[in-house]
Amino acid sequence: MPEASTRQRRTVTPRRRGPLRWGLAALALIVAAGLLVDFGYAAAAEYRLSRTIRSAAGFTADPEVTIAGFPFMTAARDGRYRRVNITEPAVPLPKGHSAKLEADLDDVRLPSGTTMVDASTPMRIGSVEARVRLDQKNIGRYLGIVDLTVHTPVPGRVAGAGSPADGLVKSSTGVVLTGTVPLPEPGDADRKVSVSVASDMSTHDGGVAITATRIYTGPEEHATPRLRPGDEPRVLAAFTKVLPAIALPFGLAPTGARGENADIVLFASAHDVTKTPGDFYRVGV
Repeated sequence: MPEASTRQRRTVTPRRRGPLRWGLAALALIVAAGLLVDFGYAAAAEYRLSRTIRSAAGFTADPEVTIAGFPFMTAARDGRYRRVNITEPAVPLPKGHSAKLEADLDDVRLPSGTTMVDASTPMRIGSVEARVRLDQKNIGRYLGIVDLTVHTPVPGRVAGAGSPADGLVKSSTGVVLTGTVPLPEPGDADRKVSVSVASDMSTHDGGVAITATRIYTGPEEHATPRLRPGDEPRVLAAFTKVLPAIALPFGLAPTGARGENADIVLFASAHDVTKTPGDFYRVGV
């Protein structure tokens, strides 16, 4: 009898687990389907906003748009989004220059009942940071230094700062610029010197103001030239310039400039503003 009871329990137990397993599998499929539908709605909304901005701005390609928040359909129903990020990787500037446009919008609210966003849809934005990002190649063109490199040291670090392992490093002071500049002299008209300078970033008349403050001799990787008497003022002048004004996303007035790793960034921030997707940018304006 004990053996028969044991065999009976062994055959009954799997039968009891079967419905439970099927129920869990069905629940997992329902959840997965819900996630796919939600992600699909989010992707469609990002695509529509990207196309709207492209058309209004006159871009040649769709900008990158990310709408944060889950579940998306709940945010869409409420007309309130935690964060919207917009990036245009390469907008043309005068004289062959280009820049990357970025905007981070937090707490974005749409009018009640809005189902489709167009270029004129008002967006109430809790806070926004707009940026124009210039890489070292474009900065070098502005300065006339073709081999220019930009390095933003990590504050408080001794060496090795500004590498990818450090993440996004930001600073308005002490940004290291390295490049080859002409320093002609009587009898040596072709003299050139590779040199590094520490520089400060600010904004002036809507553009980035780069001010070289000293020859850099710190712990970061840098050029070690043999400078002659009278060279230093000429070197600092070669790395000092106010760049032309550049329009920021959403027409914000620039509030500062800084180094970010190997880029120079002009930026602005604002709170509690109302903008439309069509306000993001206008090529050639």
